[in-house]
Amino acid sequence: MPTENSVTAKARIVYIGGDEGCAALTLPFADAGYELVLQRHAGGADIGLIDLRGRQVTDEKAKALATLLRKSAPECAILIIIDPFIDEQIRKTLRKHGELIAMQTQPDGLIERCRKTIRLRNIAEETGERLKTLASLNRLSQFPPIAAPAMPLRVLIAGAPGPAALAAVNALVASVEKCVCVFSAGQALRATETASFDAAIFLPAQRNDPLLSLARSLRRHPKHASMPIIFPINDPDEAAALSKRGASDFLLTSHIASELCAKVQVSARRARLLKSMRRFLQTCEGEGIRDMASGAFTVDFLAEHGARLCARADQHGRPLAIGTIFLEKDGAGSLKNTSDKQALHQATRLINRVTRAEDVAVRVASDTFILLMPATTEENAAKAGLRIQGVLENTVFRSPNDETLYSVRANVTACARPAAFCIEESVALALAVLRESKTATALSRQFPQ
Repeated sequence: MPTENSVTAKARIVYIGGDEGCAALTLPFADAGYELVLQRHAGGADIGLIDLRGRQVTDEKAKALATLLRKSAPECAILIIIDPFIDEQIRKTLRKHGELIAMQTQPDGLIERCRKTIRLRNIAEETGERLKTLASLNRLSQFPPIAAPAMPLRVLIAGAPGPAALAAVNALVASVEKCVCVFSAGQALRATETASFDAAIFLPAQRNDPLLSLARSLRRHPKHASMPIIFPINDPDEAAALSKRGASDFLLTSHIASELCAKVQVSARRARLLKSMRRFLQTCEGEGIRDMASGAFTVDFLAEHGARLCARADQHGRPLAIGTIFLEKDGAGSLKNTSDKQALHQATRLINRVTRAEDVAVRVASDTFILLMPATTEENAAKAGLRIQGVLENTVFRSPNDETLYSVRANVTACARPAAFCIEESVALALAVLRESKTATALSRQFPQ
């Protein structure tokens, strides 16, 4: 029986399919940081899994299970686990109730799909909360539109020629505006540099194929990060090895003819919506929202929006991490002088670029920042803090006349918001953790070991 740990788990996932199937998946999901529970503990779940492997599937049964899950957890997304050899007509029926994931024994592909679903949900929820905050501050007119327009699709197919590549071309050529086929990772890289695509299908010939490295690189590239990359596989268990190499979206080669076109259309539309929400989160600004010089959110925005994030965390039982960033010169002195303002503003913009779209970076003092990270555990917040610290301390900043170069030292801390703490109490706790860290750092410099 799985144990409940809703305080530290990244997300809560409810499983419908029997105690035996839940027990088999509990440990892999726990290793990934997710809490897997049975249907009777479904309250506040983030994702619902309906396991139909080895069962006789009918439309009535699938609809009943989906309805039961939605009653227990109305806001959760539904993923349906199916056998790879299930009939095409049954798959078409099941897609009405949730996203289909073919799986046999290795759950790595399923876990990766859950991670992507939760990521999309976090950004969508932060977009909704940000809109409410802007409305309460009377700043509704200062944000870009959030929409996913239906546009002709441009698809890239990369991989050695063969039956899978031919099936992908035949499935897409009649329904997309542009379908580009290349045979190697180098050609795929040149194609992405010279044109933009709504989706890509990668067909690696072996486990060390350069296409896998290219997929990871594209996920980190600002221009191509939102482009969905689909990996057709022959066996669902192959997703275990590919997911460790950075792949996250899979399709069985036997399902290409019947499902690839619909999957590409849904993935591309979802990616456009995600890109639109990211653009909104990164550009929403205005008087009283962001500091015009540095681009950091203001304290007034923190008071209003932080209260919403705390209330939502308590409502759904999700973690909320609070990070602090204290900047000082790499050497003697502080960054509070007038001549250092440009360096501080450059550092603030850098903080905004290296944090996630749904994170909120607030400047509470001239050299101190609060970072709100919704749906994030303290452990993951600490890892994000190390990344931010590394970027800041390895960047050179300039004075207004470009005559003085600065390097900064960043003291970054992270803590988990205790349940029922208001935003003022949470910020006070984070600042206390920062003060303790600064004291320990000063002592270590004064008395080096």
